[in-house]
Amino acid sequence: MLPVHLARALAIVFVAALVAMSLPAAARPWQGITPGESTQADVVKRFGEPSTQGKIGDRGALVYREEQAINGTRQAQFFTRADGVVDEITVFPAAELDRESVEGTYGKSGQKTFTDDFKPVWVYRSLGVMVFFGKDGFVEAIRFEVPRAGKSRAVSSGVAPAQRGAAPADAKPER
Repeated sequence: MLPVHLARALAIVFVAALVAMSLPAAARPWQGITPGESTQADVVKRFGEPSTQGKIGDRGALVYREEQAINGTRQAQFFTRADGVVDEITVFPAAELDRESVEGTYGKSGQKTFTDDFKPVWVYRSLGVMVFFGKDGFVEAIRFEVPRAGKSRAVSSGVAPAQRGAAPADAKPER
C-alpha cells in the first residue's frame, strides 16, 4: 500500500493532467500581443495609433502600414471581437522568408494545404499559426489566432489573407 502523501501527490498530478488536457491551447503571441488574451487597447498601447481602423461585420480591424508599419512588416492587421479582445493577427513580413526559415521557427508542418488559387498554406493547429506562401515560394503572410478545433477559417474557405492598400476591403474607417 502506498503511503498517504505519495498517494495524494499522484492524485494531484493526475487531476492536473486532466485539467491541462481540457483547457484550450494557448495562441502563439506575436510582438507581445496574444490572440484570445490581448485587447485592442493593448495593441494601441504597444504600437500606437493604427494607419486605418474600422469594422468588418462584428469584428474590429486595426491596420498598421506605410509610416505606421511595425518593424519587420510591410503591414500588420489586428482583428478584434465585439468585446475588444484580439481574435486574429495577420502579418505581412518585410523580409523574404523561405520554407526553411518557417520550419526553423515552427517545426515541420502538421498540415499542408492550398488556397483556392493553389498557393501553399502550412497550418500549425496546436499553435494557432497559418503560413501563406506566394507562388515564388516565399512567405506572403502569417496568421496568428486562437487555436480552434477543426478547420481554421482560411483553410475551410480556401482564402488567403490579402494585403490591402488601406484596410480590409469592407472596413469602414472610424477616423
